[in-house]
Amino acid sequence: MLRKAGSLFGFSLYTKDNEEMGSIHDFYFDRENWTVRYLVADIGAWLVGRRVLIATSSLGAPLWENEVLPVDLTKVQVKDSPDIDLARPVTRQHEAELTGYYGWPSYWMTPMVAPTAGVPPALGPTGARDPGLPDEVVEGLQNAEESHIHSMRDTQGYTIEATDDGIGHIDDFFVDDQDWAIRYLLLDTGNWLPGKKVLISPGWVNSVDWHDGRVYVDVPKAKIEASP
Repeated sequence: MLRKAGSLFGFSLYTKDNEEMGSIHDFYFDRENWTVRYLVADIGAWLVGRRVLIATSSLGAPLWENEVLPVDLTKVQVKDSPDIDLARPVTRQHEAELTGYYGWPSYWMTPMVAPTAGVPPALGPTGARDPGLPDEVVEGLQNAEESHIHSMRDTQGYTIEATDDGIGHIDDFFVDDQDWAIRYLLLDTGNWLPGKKVLISPGWVNSVDWHDGRVYVDVPKAKIEASP
């Protein structure tokens, strides 16, 4: 089912020992595949001033009525996890530290599997290493300093630029609560179409200027205006 990511902010997080650990403050998504990779857990009431990243692979099914999200981790695991400064960009090296500590799959290392006759290419098991990759390439992927994931909170408010004009800003994201893929960007058309909000597929996005906060989509303004 599709859910607004913002509607999960504040949900309580419970560990595998059924202890309350904190609450959801934010999500970080992969800019290449438009998929949520981590939630930001605010555990300040337990460990003062600390927020941590938890991979979506460790999450259980949300309990919507109770506003609870189970986490397949213990408090001790989270307490002893690598301390990452979330006020700065999260690099691939930071992610590698987390995956190494928790044993999470390295989603960015997923290799391409050679197709058989008549069968399209497919992705191999998440986190599996392609035996054909040289060691230096693997090390480069693990230690890259560039950030490949972005905060949803920070991205809310980014301006949407159609092929012929600006059309509003990102208000929220609709995510699939099964695989955490971002299916739609929720667009607030602001003063152009007061009171109207529309959905835009990430597939329409040509590029994102992460420094200026602008998302460029491959559709004209008229197509957005005519959408439901």
